[in-house]
Amino acid sequence: MKVIHSVRSRILVLSTTLFVLLLILYTATLAHMANRFSFVNYSQSTSSLLWMVTSSIEGDLNDIDSLVTRVSIDSELKNILSAFSERSWRDYYIRFESMVQSNPAYRAIDRFIIMDSMMEHFLQVGESAATGRPINRDTFLQEIASLEEEGAFSRIFTSYLSYGRYPVIAALRPIIDYNTGRTLGYVYVSVNMHTLLADLYSYQRMYSAEIYIENNGTAYRVDDGGIILSDIPQSSGTVFSTGTATAAKTIDGRYILTVVPERSGFSLRQVYSAPTILGGHGADGVPVLLFITGLLVFLIMLVLSIYLNKAIYKPVRKLSKRIEKIQQSDFSQDEDINTDDEFGIIGRGINRLSSEVVDLMDKRVEDERNKIELEYRMLQNQINPHFLYNTFNAIKWMATIQGATGIGEMVTSLSRLMKNISKRDDSLVSLKDEISFIDDYMVIMKYRYGSTISYCRNIQEDAEDILIPRFTLQPIVENAIFHGIEPKGTGAIAIVAESFGDHCTIMVADNGIGFDKSSERKQGDGVFRNIGLDNIRQRLEYTYHDDASLEIKSRTGVGTVCMIKIKKGEVRNHE
Repeated sequence: MKVIHSVRSRILVLSTTLFVLLLILYTATLAHMANRFSFVNYSQSTSSLLWMVTSSIEGDLNDIDSLVTRVSIDSELKNILSAFSERSWRDYYIRFESMVQSNPAYRAIDRFIIMDSMMEHFLQVGESAATGRPINRDTFLQEIASLEEEGAFSRIFTSYLSYGRYPVIAALRPIIDYNTGRTLGYVYVSVNMHTLLADLYSYQRMYSAEIYIENNGTAYRVDDGGIILSDIPQSSGTVFSTGTATAAKTIDGRYILTVVPERSGFSLRQVYSAPTILGGHGADGVPVLLFITGLLVFLIMLVLSIYLNKAIYKPVRKLSKRIEKIQQSDFSQDEDINTDDEFGIIGRGINRLSSEVVDLMDKRVEDERNKIELEYRMLQNQINPHFLYNTFNAIKWMATIQGATGIGEMVTSLSRLMKNISKRDDSLVSLKDEISFIDDYMVIMKYRYGSTISYCRNIQEDAEDILIPRFTLQPIVENAIFHGIEPKGTGAIAIVAESFGDHCTIMVADNGIGFDKSSERKQGDGVFRNIGLDNIRQRLEYTYHDDASLEIKSRTGVGTVCMIKIKKGEVRNHE
């Protein structure tokens, strides 16, 4: 377990994990970029090849279309059709055949037919002209019934005039006399799709490509040197586009490259899987590059692990050994851990802590010695209160024998007062005991001030057992005498305690000179010189929290009222 949780193992695990993650991230990023490059490169090269095939097909159709236009506007043919004669009709066939056979796309022409407007006379040239069905009005009307648009190559269909029933694409164009606007005849051409698509078939077999042809909403798949009806895979959005082709992603995760030539009516599509760097498309040298990159990252990881072991593990090990010595009560200084880096700050702190621990231990021994001496002195000082009590009692009896009752009463009150002050075992006393203390105090004050001070109290019996902090009322009475009555010259003090349903109230009132709120914090000047009104309020709050309060109301020239309110339930909790 120590090996697993050691700093060295954590450094190795952390650095290894970090660099493995970085290697995976780097490899994934490099592979993604390479795959993207391979995809774009493959798509561009494929679109170029497919565009070349498409251009060849479109070139043949353009050559054939030009031938149809040339024948349909031939003035000699128009003259023959206007003044029809069998001899001139047969003589024109030689020229007509020469024009068709000299066309660069002749190999793709299945039939090239010229007819009069009544479709009674026909001239035809082409591969299937001699091997196909005999042509007449009825067979020709069945053939052109498959055409959707006059004058241009329309959809692919199966030729009725051919016994082989192979697919063709055809165009029918009228021969018009522009002087009269009369239709003199028609030119019809059908193109053998197998011959027209020979380059596309070769391309499909060479690259084992999945090729589709779309013609006026009808899709065909190129398969084994032919075309068959098929549905094109649906695409979900364009991901790549060039000036001649567009690539989109299919629903099944593959890609479809679309090439649309300038001639409307058909388009070519190739479906292929996304090429990868390891899939043969631009993969040369990539595995070697990945291996070299991984090796470099591993070497960097090894060097960094060694550096981290030297820079972190060894200093931490020194610090841990020093702490183990401290645990064994060895508080000596170790200069080896006072380095110049962050670990040196910790090391100097440990050495300083060791020194402070030694000083603290010495101080504790000294404190224990002083404590023993203090306890000895306290035992000696316990003799002083007893001596004072005996002395006060002797003065009392002497004053009684001599008839000085006032001195005896005053000494008796002072004796009880001193005894109460020196008794500090209880922090809480009953209100009855506190009033008894006030009574003794007021006896002394009456002898000091004579008849200038009057004192009365009214303590309800249910309130006598209320617990309050010791010496709560005496500082209030003392402040009333020194700061209220004495400056005035005469006055009275009253203490009233009452018990209600859930709380008790204790009121101390005087008719002295009063004071404004800014002087409320003035401390006493008598027996409790360091106890002021804030001190009383804080002790009540400390003892009862929010269940006790001290409220002071004073008016200059009228007097002061101090009201203490304590919840009974909270008082019982302190009993």
